[in-house]
Amino acid sequence: AWKLLKEERSLELIDEKVRSSSEISQVLRSIQVGLLCVQQCPKDRPDMATAVLMLSSDNIPSLPQPKEPGYFATRIVRHNRDPSFSTNLSPPSNSLSITLPGPR
Repeated sequence: AWKLLKEERSLELIDEKVRSSSEISQVLRSIQVGLLCVQQCPKDRPDMATAVLMLSSDNIPSLPQPKEPGYFATRIVRHNRDPSFSTNLSPPSNSLSITLPGPR
């Protein structure tokens, strides 16, 4: 979503069926607010009250441009008739194990 926003191609995120039935400006605004909420630096993120105001008010004419999200994976998407439809090129993940105490 962030990459498409940077390339001014956010409409590609919206399903064709939704494009014809929704208020596109509200959907695009929701995408931008969502990206503002996941910016890498926490001080750049809006607090909950500000995010709600951004989503519910048309009085805010323009929103700030989001910066890179905290986690960004590159995805190559090919035509959906292609058998290898998409490939994720995520950075290596750190492993995490969680141990919960329980009775024997």
